[in-house]
Amino acid sequence: MSPVTTLRLALAGGRTDRSRIILTALGAALGTLALLAAATVLAVTAPHAAAYTNDLLNDEGLRPGVAFGMLLLTVPVLSFVAQCSRLGAPGRERRLAAMRMVGATPRQVVRIAAAETAIASAVGSLTGLCVYFVGRALFDAPGPDGRRPLPTDVLPHPAAMAGITVGAPLLVTLMTVLALRRVTLTPLGVVRGTRRGRPSATPGVLILVGLGACALVEPAHRYFTEHPRNDDVPTLVMAALIVSGLLVVSIGVVSGTGWIAHTTGRLLHRFARRPAGLLAGRRLMADPWSGSRTFSAMLVALIAGSAAAGLSALTVATVEAQEENTRRYARLLGEPYNPPGSTFYERAYELIGYAVVVAAAIAVTGLLVALVDGVTARRRTLASLVAAGTPRGILSRALGWQVLTPIVPIVLLSVAVGALLPRLAVPDTRDSARMEVRRCIPLPGDPANACQDDAYEKAHTVLLTAEKVPVTVHVPWHQLLLLAGGAVAATVAITLVSLAFLRMNVRAAELRVR
Repeated sequence: MSPVTTLRLALAGGRTDRSRIILTALGAALGTLALLAAATVLAVTAPHAAAYTNDLLNDEGLRPGVAFGMLLLTVPVLSFVAQCSRLGAPGRERRLAAMRMVGATPRQVVRIAAAETAIASAVGSLTGLCVYFVGRALFDAPGPDGRRPLPTDVLPHPAAMAGITVGAPLLVTLMTVLALRRVTLTPLGVVRGTRRGRPSATPGVLILVGLGACALVEPAHRYFTEHPRNDDVPTLVMAALIVSGLLVVSIGVVSGTGWIAHTTGRLLHRFARRPAGLLAGRRLMADPWSGSRTFSAMLVALIAGSAAAGLSALTVATVEAQEENTRRYARLLGEPYNPPGSTFYERAYELIGYAVVVAAAIAVTGLLVALVDGVTARRRTLASLVAAGTPRGILSRALGWQVLTPIVPIVLLSVAVGALLPRLAVPDTRDSARMEVRRCIPLPGDPANACQDDAYEKAHTVLLTAEKVPVTVHVPWHQLLLLAGGAVAATVAITLVSLAFLRMNVRAAELRVR
């Protein structure tokens, strides 16, 4: 099969296929923008130091962390692309099966599906590159002092930009090929490998292992403090514990949605008395792993957001306690003290909050795509139920129960685990030691330089003490409730939107769809 024929067959399709191509291109554009932004931050060098209004960009030690946070934004983008690749999957698979019927080999069929994704992602990547350059021109606004809000005066290395522009489509295409590994396209139809049986409790073990890895950070820090080293081993060990703990916890929470959905379905099937609850329960029990695919990006964003909220509360409390201790020590010395404040840290975590909001918005968009695709894929079954006499309201309520019933415990688990991570990695310090200062107190009538006399100083030196202020960290309930409530509210809104597609796909004409 020639490349031209492959391209023509890849771009042939209906309205759903065109929607899938557009959404895939959008996801590739977002991923390219995130990668280019991270590369731009890393391109800031010494000549540009202190050239920006944001201290996170001016500090050489903090710029890698900013770039890493931007790289994390690609996680919900990749999840969004994965959801988009499933949009209209039954229709695409019937079209590919028809190609097998006329003589196409399985490898040629996979090549056609990969070509569709490659074209869409390449167009999206080029679009993201153009938006990047346009954004540089629009946001390049230096102030009167010459400082810029964003690093619009630097460019990544040309090799890095070329690698990102080419690598993003390759990564998206690779994801499509991997998604088709469980699909066997035969001339008579599609055989898809699916998991059967009841989900195990392994995700719970993963969550405990991840939390345990974070809990080892403080003992490792104490050990390396008592046994100092001159290399980077302590930093690498603690960074490995934090990153591995966060990764394992995220995998455990995402994969644990299958067990939660199955358990919720069993409870609905046992205690529900109305048809909507029974239908939702049976659907959750039949495919409990759909939640892992549907909610994965949103759950990762919730874990990151709640961990950032807990770390922000811990950092602000530590800085405030240190300032108060420094103020008391300066008072003992009789010196003035001007606290620097915790504005820098608060702004840093505020930017992290904005990144989490962006990631959650992308994840919610992927959730909408997943719900619409689920309704579209089952439209013939749903239309059969309506034709047999099932009211449309029952199907709508069943879809609502199916989506909203497991989301509440899943969101609470994600927020709780995320808030617990910084508490384990950086526990509270309850140091209540006393600060001691010896000062020479001149008596009334003594000369101004009396304390400069050694004999006088020894005779009139007094011991001044003050209690240290312990670090008391309060749980950021308002931020955690805002995260959990926002996630549930967004899911409710997306479910209501998907109900409109449900009503459009239960007409009697859908019975002719295979």
